Amino acid sequence: MGTLSDVQIIELVKTRHLVIEPFDPRLVEPASYDLRLGSPVLASPLGPDELGKEVELTPENPSYYIQTGQMVGVISSERLEFPLDICSGGFGIRSEFARRGINAFGGVQLDPGWRGRVTVNLENVGPEPVEITFGEPFFTVEFQRLEKPASRGYAGKNQNQNSFPDEQIAFIINARTTSLAEIPTLRLGIARLNALIVELMEELDERLPDVDAGLELKPSFERRLLKSVNTPRDALLSHDEAWQRFNR
Repeated sequence: MGTLSDVQIIELVKTRHLVIEPFDPRLVEPASYDLRLGSPVLASPLGPDELGKEVELTPENPSYYIQTGQMVGVISSERLEFPLDICSGGFGIRSEFARRGINAFGGVQLDPGWRGRVTVNLENVGPEPVEITFGEPFFTVEFQRLEKPASRGYAGKNQNQNSFPDEQIAFIINARTTSLAEIPTLRLGIARLNALIVELMEELDERLPDVDAGLELKPSFERRLLKSVNTPRDALLSHDEAWQRFNR
């Protein structure tokens, strides 16, 4: 079993032994093919006020920003059909997105006989939001030829998928627990609360009376304090002497 080269991929697509629709020769790499980002995008909740949703990407509204800690589901624009003697050697996202902190969660491979559009879950583990754009090269797929054709093709529940499986939609959009994406929101909320507390404390300091206002030491008491400070140490009573005088 070997990985197909660019020449082999083009030849197999021309004869429709391997189907990539729509096919663009410019997306053929030396030993792989780049699939483009399709629509919609499944976006997980960002907080109690921004629940999960499907985001339709179009040429007029092409971009979505994956927030730090957020999970999204994405789908390829292209539809693939594998013959019984070819499987994917692996598929994932392009390295430019991985370098910005995007982790991809997908299957190990696409089996012989598989047909449909590729779906993957993504999570942004980087420090900043990452923009993804409709129609841009996003997934990378390798193709491998089997030494012998498989006895049967893929026949699972995701055969001929043209959209996201129901369980993938439910997992992302219907999530109700706190996600990592809400941590920046919580941190911002705490910072605002701290600023409010400081503001309230400053306002209270301005409104409350000064407890020391109008208090002055009597001259006689001030003289006694100064005298006690200047009293030699050997003239002071010890602890035992002071206790004896106190108990007389």
